Amino acid sequence: PATVTLAYVQKSEGGALGLVLHAKTNQGRDIRQTLWMTSGTAKGGQNFYTDKSGTKQYLPGFIAANALALLTTGKEISELDMETKVVNVYNKDAKAEVPTKVEVPVDLLGKEILIGVIKQTVDKTLKNDAGVYMATGETREENEIDKFFRASDRKTTAEIRAQAEEATFATTWEQKWTGKSKDKSTKGAGVTGVPKAGFSGAAANAGAVKKPTTSLFA
Repeated sequence: PATVTLAYVQKSEGGALGLVLHAKTNQGRDIRQTLWMTSGTAKGGQNFYTDKSGTKQYLPGFIAANALALLTTGKEISELDMETKVVNVYNKDAKAEVPTKVEVPVDLLGKEILIGVIKQTVDKTLKNDAGVYMATGETREENEIDKFFRASDRKTTAEIRAQAEEATFATTWEQKWTGKSKDKSTKGAGVTGVPKAGFSGAAANAGAVKKPTTSLFA
């Protein structure tokens, strides 16, 4: 259980748009992550990609950001009211956080949300001469937001769209991940302590590529 303390839109060097999320759990821990909603300029700045079968699929970061908006406000991410505010944002040149003007989706501030967080191992990377980040052979551990659930009833966006009477995926998610971690490094073999295959993702993302029906979330 957590409360959104800050959210703002950020553009990467490559032109990708991300929703920077800061949330504080009921235990006082801070959760911070950027949900990348679009691809970079080189890939068209789209919120979707085309899979091997030629079907358009929303980017995971867009799905997550839209789910956060729907589960907290009943609105899609594109419908949130935006205001220009000055917040402290890390500046790589100054190597510190500096006051910066950003666009803030004010509807999200102060909203309660259940966040499914996974501990994972990822590669440490360095930018090469061509400007591409490459794995160094070393790893680090981090927490990653994997899923959002509505605070009032633990339902996912898919369960709300399906008008499910009960929330069941949250329990399934907890059983899968409690006490376990994910290895996403180049040396990794999947999930620590459970088979690599895991979920197909259908239950979590059912209907993800369909236009969300805001009225169901109101």
